[in-house]
Amino acid sequence: MNPIELALSLVLAVLLIGAFGGEPATLQVVADGSHEFESAPDALVVAGGTATVPANESVDGSVYAVGGSLAVDGTVEGDVVQVGANVSVGSGGAVVGTLRVLAGDPTVADGASVERVERLEPTATDRSPVTALTVRLVQWLFVAALAAGFARRRPDLLDNVAAAATDHPIVSGVVGALTGATALALVVFMALTLVLIPVSLLGVLAGIVCVAYAYAVFGYLLGRRLPVDRPDLAAAAGSVLFVAALDLLGRVPLLGGTLQLALTAVGVGAVLVSYLGFSRFEPVELPA
Repeated sequence: MNPIELALSLVLAVLLIGAFGGEPATLQVVADGSHEFESAPDALVVAGGTATVPANESVDGSVYAVGGSLAVDGTVEGDVVQVGANVSVGSGGAVVGTLRVLAGDPTVADGASVERVERLEPTATDRSPVTALTVRLVQWLFVAALAAGFARRRPDLLDNVAAAATDHPIVSGVVGALTGATALALVVFMALTLVLIPVSLLGVLAGIVCVAYAYAVFGYLLGRRLPVDRPDLAAAAGSVLFVAALDLLGRVPLLGGTLQLALTAVGVGAVLVSYLGFSRFEPVELPA
């Protein structure tokens, strides 16, 4: 799961928690890998990967499945909310609260115990390959247009960000990782307050633009090595290749997602330490 999808999933989960009257004191998120829960905090969010409640185990809080897979072989004392994720309740599983289906088609085995099922969407609608490809193309074109525009009008901005990313990757990566973690936490906390939901959405939008800018810079660097004379076309082509390669990298289990996050952190950090490219980053030299 890339950082943009994770941020959107967290915001969606927080909105769902507020919509169904939840006020959790603690929140745990599953974004990748396989995890078993013998106990859980007040709310468990499954945004990616696989979460399992083992047989003969009980989870006290509610579970919000907005991505990945959720397998209930034990007992969930609260509600289970499904939005597009894969949800299954095994033959020995039980949902004491309500199974709310906003999008998707849960699998409930014979012998499973579900107190009540509420379907807000009567039939599941799977995204067709054409739709998925269209979404990917829009993402690629957006990053390509951004890279081409900067390469044509303000290549100095791209050069400054690229220099920070290539010359100081560790500093950029640390800044990007810390900023991303802090921003996600702030977005989630702001979204818990009704008045600050618009601010949290603006924060998500700013994060998406910042990540797209970072990807455009990597595309610009890749475009320099392509046999294309025009800098704007080279930057656009390099951006498409970079984003496509990043998508393919994300399909590699565990390692792919880690490398995705690392590259994104370095790119975002480079954007920030160079002040969006308006300043050349020079690390502070400590006196001897």
